[in-house]
Amino acid sequence: MEEEIEPKQGRDRPVSCERCGAPFTCTLGGPCWCGQEEFRLPLTTEGGPADCLCPSCLRDYAAELKAKGLGPG
Repeated sequence: MEEEIEPKQGRDRPVSCERCGAPFTCTLGGPCWCGQEEFRLPLTTEGGPADCLCPSCLRDYAAELKAKGLGPG
């Protein structure tokens, strides 16, 4: 049986954006760039992203939801 290893808090996690594939860093449990954004994941909508989005795609996705009357603001 394979042991699941949990990331340590505040550690950078290299990821690829689920929408565009751009590489960026997500800081789990610590100060991350997304903490300063109006919208944060999870943006719980049917068919929404399952993982982090890059800054550009998060802002684009947030604008799409806002235009539909979903999410904050």
